[in-house]
Amino acid sequence: MATHGAILRPSAVLSAATAAAERARFHARSARRAITRFARPGAFSLPSNRSAAASRISRNLAAFRIHYALLLWFSLLIFLCPSHRATMLFLMLISKVILSYAVLLRLFPNSALLHRILVPRIVAGIFVVFVIIQLALASAIVNLFLAIAAVSPIVVAHAIFRTPDASLAAGAGENGKVAGEMVPISEKKDADLESAGVQCSDRSA
Repeated sequence: MATHGAILRPSAVLSAATAAAERARFHARSARRAITRFARPGAFSLPSNRSAAASRISRNLAAFRIHYALLLWFSLLIFLCPSHRATMLFLMLISKVILSYAVLLRLFPNSALLHRILVPRIVAGIFVVFVIIQLALASAIVNLFLAIAAVSPIVVAHAIFRTPDASLAAGAGENGKVAGEMVPISEKKDADLESAGVQCSDRSA
């Protein structure tokens, strides 16, 4: 029986590794779709009024917060490169640790250790505080402000001009399901509010 159990263990490990690899490929495809959705040229237009612009900003800041954070991060690394290369390399090393943590969150979504003990929001907060302390010790806080100043216009412009996806605005049902995928109900409501604003402006015209 012991020999039989020893034979089964490698197959169980192989099955778990295969499942983890499938999840990793799935999340990689999801990341590519997210990048495409973020920068698709046809998804930008002028908002019809102030309420529509406010609705877009609120929705896009929530939907693309990871993209905006990455833009700020890469901008900070670029500003650190000329005069604070040691700090830049150290922050790149720390970012790899955070990236590994994010990958583990994706691979093991039901892990009590990752979601209850190492709470993602607490980890993110510690990372931000650590980065600020490191920049202060390196006298590079000015570089952080420069990065924020460089990225803020891009974030604001994207949040204002990025329109709701046509498939979400037109085909979302009461439960937020479109083409077999779950659509956030809040995003659907924002799209409905924006389309209602467009209709009201057309009637007033």
